Amino acid sequence: MNMVAGVEKDIEPTGIQIENIIHKVIVHTLQKDNGEFIVDSRDEVLKVSDIVQRLIDKLAQLYATKTGKEYGRFEVDEANYPVSTFLKGYLENKVDFVQASLDMCGTLMRESKQTATPGGHVFFAHFTRAAAADKDEYFIVAILNDELGTALRNKEVVDSVHLDIKGFRLAGRVNITKWRGKSDTYLSFLKGRGQEKVSGFFKTFLGCNNSVPAASETKNLAQLLEDFAEQRQMLDNQKSEFLRKAYVICKGYADEDRPFELEVFSNELWPENPEELSVWVMESGVNISDGFVPDKRSLNRLVKFSGKSKHWRLDFDRIALDNKEVIFDKAKGTLTISALPEDLLQRMIREHEDEDEYEE
Repeated sequence: MNMVAGVEKDIEPTGIQIENIIHKVIVHTLQKDNGEFIVDSRDEVLKVSDIVQRLIDKLAQLYATKTGKEYGRFEVDEANYPVSTFLKGYLENKVDFVQASLDMCGTLMRESKQTATPGGHVFFAHFTRAAAADKDEYFIVAILNDELGTALRNKEVVDSVHLDIKGFRLAGRVNITKWRGKSDTYLSFLKGRGQEKVSGFFKTFLGCNNSVPAASETKNLAQLLEDFAEQRQMLDNQKSEFLRKAYVICKGYADEDRPFELEVFSNELWPENPEELSVWVMESGVNISDGFVPDKRSLNRLVKFSGKSKHWRLDFDRIALDNKEVIFDKAKGTLTISALPEDLLQRMIREHEDEDEYEE
């Protein structure tokens, strides 16, 4: 794909700390009229004012930190799931952003017909992260609704209608950088706990295929938990206890065929500060979906080490390192095993009896 990546030249300085370099942003309103959906469209992109900059920055931040996301990639069937085609057309300069967003609204309107959704203001934004740790390019679409609040005007309390930026439940995001790089998971959408029926049509609208193998998800989760323990500088026994607890929790999910949910899992594993663990996972760049049932075999890496060569195979529990039954010499790249089982010890002694006689 020969996609555009340039920053718009006419974006004026906003005077605020920029978290995202916004290329294009537009909003259309999807509303019901006599039971039918119509699109109240805008015919030009929004100017990136301070207000728009703050809105997109906040929307991007809230989306990134919300739990209950599923990850995947675009469906191959672009005829029935055309959003990827519309986005690709814009990125390849075949259509402008306004037309691409209107085409997407048409698909959204079609998928909304079978739901009870009231519609809302549909925001489309193309931006690049300006953070040191994340300079990827993104496209986000989110439905925001109006919320009635109060304000003080001329010392009088009056109604004030504003966008419910924190309460949105329907949104999806494409990591364009990963899409270009042919990653397996670059598309995500908000599923939300207990909101499958609500989010199902939005998943179909996006054309998200989230059939990522459970084994792959489990391995990624295990690696992130190891990284978290290292980042927290846990002592060896603390790290072992932390990872063993994670193993027990995830094995319980697998035994009960219960899907993984990051928010619930974080509360169980790290109750002293579950948000810290959730944010670590979400900001890692490794896309962990809610909804997969952990793979038991892949969970073993949390509590075991294993390896093999052409002539030997080794498998031991993490606790063996804590008990010094297995000692790793990082400088030499060697493992020393003590407390050998009696039968193995006796075999080794018998195997080397001739060597003892020779030495005498």
